[in-house]
Amino acid sequence: MKKIIIIVAAVLMLLIASVFGLAMFAPTVLPGFMQNLLGVAPEAAEKPEKKVEERPPPGSTTLIDLEPLTVPIIKDGEIARFLIIHILVEARPGPGEAVIQAKIPYILDAYITYIHALAALDIKPGVADRQFLKERLLVKTKEIVGGDIVVDLLFRNIFERAPG
Repeated sequence: MKKIIIIVAAVLMLLIASVFGLAMFAPTVLPGFMQNLLGVAPEAAEKPEKKVEERPPPGSTTLIDLEPLTVPIIKDGEIARFLIIHILVEARPGPGEAVIQAKIPYILDAYITYIHALAALDIKPGVADRQFLKERLLVKTKEIVGGDIVVDLLFRNIFERAPG
């Protein structure tokens, strides 16, 4: 009986290790729902070649000012620091601007939720890794708004403050 339990436990550990290895090194091999859980877009997985988006010429885009966010970063049940970010959404001119304006509450909610998720994973979102944070928030913004409306995110201000 002990041998069967040991064999079952070994097989289970091997299965978990395999899934973890795929998730870390080849997430595009996993099914779509698992890619969504890991934050990898299934569309990107199906098309390994990235097409380079052409950036509109300067002055041809519109900047939409989002209200500054103060996000508490919680560590061990206490506030470790505050992350203060003020973001401008660079958008293509046209009807997409109204879509962004209408979805600002959802965008801000996604930002706060995502920053808290990163902090919970001990990734420490903030000033030290603002390019990573910018890229991930841009992906979240494009998921919410949809289409090719959003060109980029611009940090107007980003800093950390100690509590108290």
